[in-house]
Amino acid sequence: MGLLRWPLRRSRDPYWDAFVNRPLADPANAITDAIRRAPEGRIFPVRSELPEPARLLQDLDQLVRFLGGSAIGVAKTDTAFLLPDDDTDPSDLAEDHPLTIVCAVQAEHHPDRVKGMAAQHVLHESASVNFSLAAYIRELGYRGTVRPVDPAAARAAGVEPGRHEYVGDAVLTDLPLPLGRPGS
Repeated sequence: MGLLRWPLRRSRDPYWDAFVNRPLADPANAITDAIRRAPEGRIFPVRSELPEPARLLQDLDQLVRFLGGSAIGVAKTDTAFLLPDDDTDPSDLAEDHPLTIVCAVQAEHHPDRVKGMAAQHVLHESASVNFSLAAYIRELGYRGTVRPVDPAAARAAGVEPGRHEYVGDAVLTDLPLPLGRPGS
């Protein structure tokens, strides 16, 4: 993200202003929707041997940070967290995926305040982290589904995004993990 900081010093640059503030003329130019619509991979048929749950959460925290995330937390899946989706009944999803993993990413330009390409980068990074985490969980032999969630899910997971953090979708899973943040 440091690469995006240097143009901020030139606040009168009309190209930078358009990059940050102007919404995309064509939504197909954003990769976030393509990541969200990508088909979910299969669950590996043999479950991997796992470390104890607290250690597993620490390992997932390291993976999320490697992928570009800044924080991770776990909450019980609540149907109130799940935003509407035409494909799946929230109560069925919550039953099959009892835990919700929330990941935050660094956000110099928050998508709720800025509609240009700079904010699209944050959305892309969040979608990429969640997609990769869900794929890893499925490779371990457990369910991992990326779904849009209400911000209340982040609070329940102990992830309080700061001014320069963003929480997008979450990973719903049946992976045995402790609730809360790593080390808490």
